Amino acid sequence: MSTMELEFRHLRIVIAVADEGSITKAAASLGLSQPSLTSQLQRIERAMGAPLFERARTGVVPTSFGRTVLAKARSVVNEMADLRGEAQIAVSPDSPVEVRLGGRPSALLPLVVPRLVELWIEVHGPGVPTPSVQVHSDPSAAALQGRVRAGRLDAAVLCEVIGYEVGPAEGVHRDVVVEQEPDFVALSERHPLAAQDVIDLADLAQENWMIDPQEDNGGIGPLRAACRAAGFEPRVTHEISDANSAREFVNSGQCVSLAQPTSREGRGLIVRPLRGDPIRTRLELAWRDPCPIDPMLLRRAIIESYERLVDRNPHYPRWWAEHGPGPLNS
Repeated sequence: MSTMELEFRHLRIVIAVADEGSITKAAASLGLSQPSLTSQLQRIERAMGAPLFERARTGVVPTSFGRTVLAKARSVVNEMADLRGEAQIAVSPDSPVEVRLGGRPSALLPLVVPRLVELWIEVHGPGVPTPSVQVHSDPSAAALQGRVRAGRLDAAVLCEVIGYEVGPAEGVHRDVVVEQEPDFVALSERHPLAAQDVIDLADLAQENWMIDPQEDNGGIGPLRAACRAAGFEPRVTHEISDANSAREFVNSGQCVSLAQPTSREGRGLIVRPLRGDPIRTRLELAWRDPCPIDPMLLRRAIIESYERLVDRNPHYPRWWAEHGPGPLNS
């Protein structure tokens, strides 16, 4: 019997099944019949040598091996899309020091850039030209790591859901910046649960959920898994990447969403911890050699900037005091 050779389309099948949490829904999203998708998935699993999914009460979830395969599949799919889109940027060796830095859309990078320049001056003195920092924002950790690997970014801050990591890439160094960061939930200030300091995920069983379709932190897998563990299937009705639109939908009470714990409250929005922290992420610095700036100097700028963000949400310092590692430089 000949061995099946995995193709790019097979990776998309695995990702679709994981994101939908259902063979039927994945088949519909891919334009395939359910029997055809089931047959192809079985062939993929035979080629991989182990099951990628297992049945759950409300659908299918990745096995431990499946999560590993998914992380690599997402990395390949995002990197291929990235390579098709743009060519590698060449930098003349005679150019001034330039740093191309990437990260997810958040309040972190706007703080990192000026702090990095300040630290550069502390190390090299005021007479040395300061680096020019170019910033690229992308919610996809796989796409960011792909850009670093391809030399189109010098470094990037990756945010990955614990248990759904993208995994390493050849030639890319990684170092943990924040060991764990909980996902909070964003609600309208008029929501019945708005007065609670901590919210049980099970109490959100009847809500409409919003996700960012460009995020690849396991797709919507972590949200599905956490909600299923709380006894319900999340009803994902909004897929929005634009931050302003997303905020307005939550403010209006039409949906709820996961949120970074450093998110600022106000203007109709509240951001609260989820009891038990069912979804946690990890922040890592990824870079490749040669890096135009000492990666440890960059890491220090990221850590000090993140520490400034802990107080941004009034509920995060409380969580940090109870569960965090304390000062990140320790």
